[in-house]
Amino acid sequence: MDPDQSEGRAVPRLGTLAAKLEYLFDTIRPTPDELGESDEPDRRYTNKEIADKINDAARGRADGVTISAAYVGELRRGVASDPRTSHVLALARAFGVDPGFFLDDEATRRVQEQIGLLDELRRMDVRQVALRQVLHDSGLSPASTLIVEQMVARLQEVEGRAAGGDHPSPGTGTGRPRRVPGKAH
Repeated sequence: MDPDQSEGRAVPRLGTLAAKLEYLFDTIRPTPDELGESDEPDRRYTNKEIADKINDAARGRADGVTISAAYVGELRRGVASDPRTSHVLALARAFGVDPGFFLDDEATRRVQEQIGLLDELRRMDVRQVALRQVLHDSGLSPASTLIVEQMVARLQEVEGRAAGGDHPSPGTGTGRPRRVPGKAH
């Protein structure tokens, strides 16, 4: 399999610390607990929020590392490119990723795949993601998997399920019970 492909999804190469950090800012969003009431639900983290997460975690710890929002910005822009190991570990913790993401290409690819799958779970019905995984595990190519998914989606539309309609009774194409001739209803 091409190292830039993951089950049919493109995985961008991230060659620098700045590119890796920017990828995390682009793909990982604040949790509902971290958002204020007036915040947009799908917005990106700010440099200050990541610095605050790191600094809050450091409070009360003798070995706690602190970082400024300005330095986070410098790392994102590539102005600063050789952070202390403690800063790399703190950034990984703040984003909830394996610290190897910043150091090892294979770990970077694995984290990207995991983030991609989580993103799909958010955007799609979990059952569709499960179907895709089962089809992939059965050895179908990404193209064949897509065809099966499209067939399932079309059948759902035909049966009225995709729009949240009633589930049809067995043997009918409608959500209404089948009428039996000669019986009073």
